[in-house]
Amino acid sequence: MSWVVFDFGGVIGTHQPEDDVAAMAAAAGVTTAEFGRAYWPPRFAYDIAELSAGTFWQDVAGRLGRSFTRSQIAELVRLDVASWSHLCEGTVRLIHDLRSAGQRLAVLSNQPREQAEVVAEMPVARHFDHLLFSCDFKAGKPDPGCFSQALARLGAPAEEVILIDDREDNVRAALAMGMRAIRFTSPDQARTALAGIVGSDGLRPG
Repeated sequence: MSWVVFDFGGVIGTHQPEDDVAAMAAAAGVTTAEFGRAYWPPRFAYDIAELSAGTFWQDVAGRLGRSFTRSQIAELVRLDVASWSHLCEGTVRLIHDLRSAGQRLAVLSNQPREQAEVVAEMPVARHFDHLLFSCDFKAGKPDPGCFSQALARLGAPAEEVILIDDREDNVRAALAMGMRAIRFTSPDQARTALAGIVGSDGLRPG
């Protein structure tokens, strides 16, 4: 039986809603466009624990020509985690159906510690045998080192693992490792693609 490994952001969870990004920008005292230009460049380093929450947000502040207080950083962390915590109900149903069919499931996601801790406490997390995060590996997708650590934790050869991820670069990297991979565009599309791999016995509504 294969492992089905889900990305979180953009697959299990939605992408950041515009209103949530606007709330972070307001807390930072800048426009959403200014905020986006400062938020993304240091984000991967935060995801792989090269930066703490404090150093990440001060990096963002520096790019904005500002300095954040401790209370501002605490609020930005709260808003940031909330922005990545909206679930895609169709994917949650897919996960439930896979688990009901006895499928082995895992999460592999680029997330900082603050977000990973929240995801681990979500009800959907109980469906997974492993929750694997970049902050623990000190490496993130699409780095082969991230996938190698994930395979070691699963105790499975690459050909027994199916990755579902919304990013093309992550899908290509997984395929290069010998894994199977599905580029996620919607829950229905992922369900159809999975059924073609695991068959009806591996994907049965509970």
